[in-house]
Amino acid sequence: MQRKRNVYLNMKSLDEARRVFLGRFDLSGMLATETIAVTDAVGRVLAEPAHAQISSPSYHGAAMDGIAVRAERTYGASELAPRTLRVGDDAVFVNTGDVMPAGMDGVVMIEQVQQLDDETVQIESPAHPWSHVRKVGEDIVATEMLFARHHRVTPYCLGALLNGGVLRVAVKRRPRVRIIPSGAEIVPATPQAVAELKPGQIIESNGAVLAALVERSGGVAEPGDVLPDDPEGIAEALAAAVAGDVDLVLLIGGSSAGAGDYTRLAIESVGEVLVHGVTIMPGKPTVLGAVGDKPVVGMPGYPVSTIVAFEQLVAPLLEAMLGATALD
Repeated sequence: MQRKRNVYLNMKSLDEARRVFLGRFDLSGMLATETIAVTDAVGRVLAEPAHAQISSPSYHGAAMDGIAVRAERTYGASELAPRTLRVGDDAVFVNTGDVMPAGMDGVVMIEQVQQLDDETVQIESPAHPWSHVRKVGEDIVATEMLFARHHRVTPYCLGALLNGGVLRVAVKRRPRVRIIPSGAEIVPATPQAVAELKPGQIIESNGAVLAALVERSGGVAEPGDVLPDDPEGIAEALAAAVAGDVDLVLLIGGSSAGAGDYTRLAIESVGEVLVHGVTIMPGKPTVLGAVGDKPVVGMPGYPVSTIVAFEQLVAPLLEAMLGATALD
């Protein structure tokens, strides 16, 4: 492989780079569907709409502590004409959440009930039908759609799904992202490396940052070992990665135009370069490529640049794979 100074090829604006890159792949069909337990679904993206299997509540329930009554038997009650009710016939003591007794359609709050004896109570105002009663389906009605396809499940969604009787959901498989850092000056983040750090050496941090960003975006990060500045070695690692079951490869470092920057050459040797250079600052040296039907991104080595490149180009790619909108 020829080793010479690069030039920026196919430099694009950010909008054009996104269009070229995302338009190169069939992103909507890249990830398979899998069915998982709802309790494991936080952060995952629904592959199918989730519909309620049961209503919530599934019964008419008391919404207050008090007495359940037949509303029509309380009509006319007032301070001047209190109504006396027989416990067990006209009135049944209930607590919040209790199933409404058969034939009862209202609840009088306990604060408004005067117990005369074990068998009778007195009220001074009437109850209206379904007052202080939670009806069947007040929160969720069986068969209604709770969340649409492509919705990203949050912790708040779990309550609605579980109360709607949804125990398992179909979600998009999490995209697997191989992260390959390179650079002769890069050393692994170990206690020994930190203690023995030499002038010109840099602790590898971009890989850890990108791995965390991938996970936050709904992917699965697969960090690799640091590679030396060797174009053949980088190309071999790239070819091996795309031959596996990963969905995206991020090559860190060596994406600029220096004589020792080999990322573009490595991608060209096994695939195609779509964009070399994006008109964003920082992040200009980003390389966007493809090996077969898999996207490859050459990430700048400067930490802020690699973060900007991820947020502006990699995150939208992962979101398009999942069919999800961007995370807040």
